[in-house]
Amino acid sequence: VISLSVALSEDGKLLHFVIQDNGCGISKEQLASIFQPFFTTKENGTGLGLAISRQVAEAHHGSISIESTPGQGTVFHIFLG
Repeated sequence: VISLSVALSEDGKLLHFVIQDNGCGISKEQLASIFQPFFTTKENGTGLGLAISRQVAEAHHGSISIESTPGQGTVFHIFLG
């Protein structure tokens, strides 16, 4: 069973969202490209979702980062100002 958790905290003047799962994780090779436009691992994906998400975060004086271990899950950190 895959679980998903979402947490929100305030870090100074930034909101900090943490989205975590215990899914299959993402390889280091894929992590290196995950925010690049048109990079996708899905058959029908456009590869624009995370690239656009990063642009939106940066437009709000924030950022997105990701940590992942294959076989253990993934954590996204989203900061918005």
